[in-house]
Amino acid sequence: MDAEAHDRDLISFALAQAAAAARLALVGVLILAAVAWRDVGAPGVLAWGVAAAGSLLLRNRVMAVAARWLSQGHPTRSARRILWASSLVLAFALVSLPLLGLPHMQTETRLLVTLFYCCWGAAGMSSLGIVPRLYAGYLGLMVGGVAAGWARDFTPQLAPAIFGGLFMYWLVLSVFAHGFSRRVAEGIAIRAENAQLVKQLSAANAAKTRFIMTASHDLRQPLHAIGLLGGVLARATTAEDIHRAREALAIALEGLQQLFSAILDLSRMDSGALRPELRYVPIAPLVARLDIEYRALCLEGGRRWECRAETAHVRTDLALLERVLRNLLDNALKHGADGGVCLALSTQPDGVMLEVSDTGPGIPVEEQDRVFDEFYRSRHVVSSGMGLGLSIVQRLARLLNARLHMEFVDPVRRTGTRVTLMLPLAQPSDEQAVESEVVLPDLQGLRVLVLDDEATVLDATRALLEQWGCVVATCRSGSEVAAAVQRLGPPHVALADYHLGPSENGLMALEALRRDQPEMGCVIVTGESDAAIRQRLADEGLPVLEKPVDPEELRAVLGLFRAMDE
Repeated sequence: MDAEAHDRDLISFALAQAAAAARLALVGVLILAAVAWRDVGAPGVLAWGVAAAGSLLLRNRVMAVAARWLSQGHPTRSARRILWASSLVLAFALVSLPLLGLPHMQTETRLLVTLFYCCWGAAGMSSLGIVPRLYAGYLGLMVGGVAAGWARDFTPQLAPAIFGGLFMYWLVLSVFAHGFSRRVAEGIAIRAENAQLVKQLSAANAAKTRFIMTASHDLRQPLHAIGLLGGVLARATTAEDIHRAREALAIALEGLQQLFSAILDLSRMDSGALRPELRYVPIAPLVARLDIEYRALCLEGGRRWECRAETAHVRTDLALLERVLRNLLDNALKHGADGGVCLALSTQPDGVMLEVSDTGPGIPVEEQDRVFDEFYRSRHVVSSGMGLGLSIVQRLARLLNARLHMEFVDPVRRTGTRVTLMLPLAQPSDEQAVESEVVLPDLQGLRVLVLDDEATVLDATRALLEQWGCVVATCRSGSEVAAAVQRLGPPHVALADYHLGPSENGLMALEALRRDQPEMGCVIVTGESDAAIRQRLADEGLPVLEKPVDPEELRAVLGLFRAMDE
C-alpha cells in the first residue's frame, strides 16, 4: 500500500469518525447549556449554544465536501487542511463558555463544567487522535480555555491543583494519541492488505476456473482424435490406411504430451517446486548454440535470420534461460509470417539484454499483456498452439529475476514483435564450472525394486532398466513388496512412485523394507505439487525425481547407488 493511499485512508477515517461524533457533541452542547443557564444567564448561554451548534453543523458540511474530494481522487492536502481548520474553529467555539463563564459560576458548577470538558476532550481522541499534532492542539485549546476561566477568578485553594491536573491531563492524552494513531494506522494498513489479498484470491480463483475449463477443452481435443483414430485403425484394411492413421495418432499423442508437460511446468512453477540454480556464467555460448540451430531452421524455411552477440556474464540458470529463449524463438518462427527473425545479446548500463524479434504482423497493443495469460491465443494469428508458451516464459523470467517487455519492431506501422529480457549484470567467476564430457554410469547387475500402481509404467520402467543391465522386480502396492524382494534378492535401490492410491504412498509401502534393510537406497518419483508433501519428502532426505522423468536423469541417480555399492 503506497503512502498516498495510506494517508487518504487515514484522513477518510478521521472525517468519518468526526461526522459520527457530531450528534453526541450536539447533545453535549444542550447539557452544558442547561448546567450553565442559571449562573451565566440566558443571553450568554444562548449565544454560546448557537455558536457551538453552528460550528458543529458547518464542520460536518465542510467535512462531507472533503470526504467527497477524497473519494474523487483529489490530493489529501486539502482535506487535511479542512480537518485542521474546522477542528480548531470548533475548539474555540466550545471553549468560549468556560473562558468567559467560569468566573460567574459557583465552585461546584465550575468543577462540573471542568470535568465535562475533560470528558469532551477525551471523546475527541476517536476522531482527531489519528492526527496526534491536531489532537494535541485541539485538546490544548479546550484545556487552556478552562484553565484561563479559572485564572480569571483565582481561587488559591483550588486553582493550583486544577492547573496542574489539567496540564497532566493534556500531556498524558497527547502522548496516548501517538500510540492510538499508530494502532489505527496499522489497522488501516492490515485492512488494505486484506482487501488486496481478497482481490488477488478472487482473481486467482477466477483464473483457476478459467484455466481448468480451457485445459479440459484442450485435453479433450487430442483425446477425441485418438479415440477416432483408434476406430480407424480397427477398421483399416490396407497398409496405407494403417500408416496414415499411425502418423495422425503420433501427432495427437505428441500434442497431448506437450499439453501435459506445459501444465506440469506451470504447476511446478506456481507451487515453488521449480527453483533456479543461479550461477555466474557467460551466455554468449548459449546464444551461439541457438544461432547454429535456428539459422538452419530459417534457411530451411526460406526465412531471413540475424544474430548479434556480445560477450557478457550474468547470474542466471542457463537451462531455464535456454527454455525462455527457445519459447520466444519458436513463437517468432510460428507467428512471424514469412519475415525475418533476430536474436540479439547486448550489454546495457543496468544489465544484459536478450532480444528476440520478428518482422511479422505484430501483436496489437491491447493484447500485449493478455498474451502472457494461460491458454490465451491472439485473434490476429492462426495457430494450433496451446497458448501456454508465453505464460511459461513470464513465470520463468520471474524466477530468473529478469524483466520481460514486449513492443512493436516498427511502432509507426505497428508491425513486428520484439520481446526483450533484461538480466542482471555480473562479473565472470573464477569458479565457473567447465563443461566436461558426460560419462554414463554402468548399471550392470544393479538390483532395482520398482513400485508403481500403473501396469504400463511398470512395464516401461522394467524395459528401460533391463536395457541398462539392471536386475528388476516390480510390484504395485505395499502388500506385494515382500514377494518382489524374495524374487529379486536384497535390492540395491527401490524406485517408488509416491502416489499409489487413496490410502497408500511409496514411503508407507517401503517403510518395513527400509527398516529391515537400512543399506538399501530409495528414490521417489512424483508429480505432486502439494507443498506439505514436498516438505515431507525433503525432510526424508531422499532423492526425488519429477514426472515425467528424464531417462538420463534417472540413470545418473541410479549410478550414485552403483558407486556406493562398489
